[in-house]
Amino acid sequence: MTAWLPQALKRRIGPLPQWSPVGLRQPQDAVRVRMRGTAGEIDVTGAAVIAALSPLTLGVGLDGAARAALGGCPTPELRFVDVESGRTVGALELLEVRECPTQAARIALFEVRGAAQRCIPWPYRPWNRYLQNRAIRNHERRPDNFWMPPAAVQQLMIFYILPRQVVLVSVEHGEHRNLFPMDLIGPVAADRFTLALRSTSRSVPAMKSARRVALSDVAAADCALAYRLGAHHREPLADWQSLPCPTGRSQTFSLPFPRGALRVRELEILDFETIGSHTFFVTRVAAEQPLADANQLHHTSGLYQHFRMRHGRPFPAAA
Repeated sequence: MTAWLPQALKRRIGPLPQWSPVGLRQPQDAVRVRMRGTAGEIDVTGAAVIAALSPLTLGVGLDGAARAALGGCPTPELRFVDVESGRTVGALELLEVRECPTQAARIALFEVRGAAQRCIPWPYRPWNRYLQNRAIRNHERRPDNFWMPPAAVQQLMIFYILPRQVVLVSVEHGEHRNLFPMDLIGPVAADRFTLALRSTSRSVPAMKSARRVALSDVAAADCALAYRLGAHHREPLADWQSLPCPTGRSQTFSLPFPRGALRVRELEILDFETIGSHTFFVTRVAAEQPLADANQLHHTSGLYQHFRMRHGRPFPAAA
């Protein structure tokens, strides 16, 4: 028999959500990411990205000066700092596995070896981790369901303390056309932008051949539309007219994008590599078109949103 519990009590003793959809302006100024080595520490807020989810692999843009500042350390630590309080709310222990062989940028690849967070006070912290891990283990493991072990999901949640933009990716090549959401994106240098897409995605071959995509920034108010389009990771579009939103064409590559986009960036794909479960694309921004000014859809860790709620400054929830 299942015991009945009031909803308020369930919320208090149940697990926190792994991810929270929130509305923020770019660039976000709530979190800084610091990389600590044997010789010092550098800011990598605008240079750290996900390269693959299995194994969980981070890509960090590190030039010669950055490496010198770190002391050439092969096992650095990433610290996630809440700017307003100055507190380190999460940390990841890394192991450098190799340099990304792309000629388009200097990117070091790190696997995550350990993690810690201080978003939740003791003793709720281990209790929440236990409940979340139980839910992850019980998640149905179907062939079309991407599954990660609980320890890797906990590490990923800490990486998402830094809010990640959600964009819609437009792909068109030959008979292939698609529009789908992504948040495994981000810069690794001032002129280099990356995307990590599951290698099983139907759009990967088209992206490799076309060498160009468009990214549309999603308004927080269009959260439901972005999630609805998630189905196209598995099944491309039959035609652009089947989209549930009106579209326009980008100025340089003439790629379709939703007219409700806040900004459209057209990316030229310079190089790509398969890293574990994902294909890692390195690009440059060929053109950028601002369209509207509003809060943009981001994903952040449910742990960090809880921390901000406890301190009376939660991020605005995406509608």
